[in-house]
Amino acid sequence: MSVLSTGLHLLWPTPVGLYRYDRAGEVNPALVKEFARIRSEQERSRGAEPGAPFFASDDDLLERVEMDGWKRLVQFLVNGIAKTVEQANLDYWAGQVQKLTVNIEGLWFQAATGGTAHDIHTHGNCSWSGVYIVQIDPPEERAQHPVYGEANGVTRLYGPHFATLGGAFVDVGNAYLQQPHLDVDQVEGQLLVFPSWLMHQAMAYSGTRDRVIISFNASIHGSGGDQLFGYGAR
Repeated sequence: MSVLSTGLHLLWPTPVGLYRYDRAGEVNPALVKEFARIRSEQERSRGAEPGAPFFASDDDLLERVEMDGWKRLVQFLVNGIAKTVEQANLDYWAGQVQKLTVNIEGLWFQAATGGTAHDIHTHGNCSWSGVYIVQIDPPEERAQHPVYGEANGVTRLYGPHFATLGGAFVDVGNAYLQQPHLDVDQVEGQLLVFPSWLMHQAMAYSGTRDRVIISFNASIHGSGGDQLFGYGAR
């Protein structure tokens, strides 16, 4: 147990990583075509009507995608996860984690249009999750939507205090709590990494092109085991 010193302490911050892939202009258009092929196959196997406003693939893209540049993109995702995790845990590892292993527990794509959304949720059986943007209309075009406006297609992150805000007292003393969510705009080639416990939502999207994203879940392991404080997974 740590003993706090006198003064202000900001406890349990929410670490989030944001990165851009410098090869997105090359690989993303090819990914859209590859995902269309996979979607067609899975729609047939599921007996689903083709061309629905929303589609989510199986979470086995690591084994299913067949195209140049795929392994390089996956390595970019893994590097982004590792960088975020290392920075978030630097003060807690205290030199006990020498080698880091990032396990992708699931990797899938989603395609959305026509005002479809993904409601507030978290991810289980993993410690970190993320979203990579493959295709979406530019922000200035999406913001012109008469209903959704600037929230059109964004990823909305909800603070850990969000669930306790119902009926909460409001004054200048808790102004730091009065922005319960943050909208992360969507840019092609952008990677967002966040803790899997963080509540988030894909806001309703309508555009000339499908909003195509890659989502993933990951677990992180150290060479000396996962129990640093006497509890957790072995």
